[in-house]
Amino acid sequence: MTYELDASLALSDLGEGKWQGHTSTGYANRVGPYGGWIAALLMKAILEQRPEGEPLSLTVTFLGGCQDGALTGSTRLLRRSRTNEHWTAEFSDVSGAGVAHAVATFGVRRPTVPIGTIAPPAPAPAALDIPPRPSFGSNGPGFFNRYDVRQFVGRPFKQNESTDSRAWVKDMDARPLDWISLAAHADAPLPRIFLITDKPSAIATMSMSVYFHATPDAFAEAGGDFILVDAECRAGHDGFHDQSARLWTASGRLLATTEQLVWYNAKRDA
Repeated sequence: MTYELDASLALSDLGEGKWQGHTSTGYANRVGPYGGWIAALLMKAILEQRPEGEPLSLTVTFLGGCQDGALTGSTRLLRRSRTNEHWTAEFSDVSGAGVAHAVATFGVRRPTVPIGTIAPPAPAPAALDIPPRPSFGSNGPGFFNRYDVRQFVGRPFKQNESTDSRAWVKDMDARPLDWISLAAHADAPLPRIFLITDKPSAIATMSMSVYFHATPDAFAEAGGDFILVDAECRAGHDGFHDQSARLWTASGRLLATTEQLVWYNAKRDA
């Protein structure tokens, strides 16, 4: 079976770390592609080079708008050590303008003492007990139709008391989770400003970092089913807000943590 995400991320290898791709109407946002799709494209291009080890982090800088059409990319190994590799990837649109740049770190994992203070997720209602997000058909962003989102904390445009949100998310065609789709899911949370205002406003993700914690067992558990995404904002003012999120399997295995910086233009009431 060919999944929607994989079909949309088809790349032609031009040799010497050069790639040709194409934007996808199925993953379109209001302006250009869904940011998670761009992150997945960058991750796929690097993975096509068969780096040693597992993805540890992916930091994407979104450089500006993206015109529909052909995408031209490049990947480059910056440095390799005994346990780590550092890669860059970037893509430009049909006009030649840079769209996004990424730095990714890969590592060979070896058994060590576990550390950390992150708590397991709070109990959540079953995904199928929560109504799905409306698709809005052709009136909404194309990528809305590619994901089944069941949000149960934080209602958009309802002026919630906090920016916290919780949602179950999966690919609509039940594509099994892997590094590529996990990078896409990291951009699943709504912009935080949408949770405390009563109408949409222009936003743009400036940068997104994903830190991967998934294990083979966690991927096997997730399969093509729902994963849980908890997100919040710590601070936002004068046009920019941060966003942090944690992605979990249904049993509470940590898959990834992620951080974003988002530009927004919602104004104070007069």
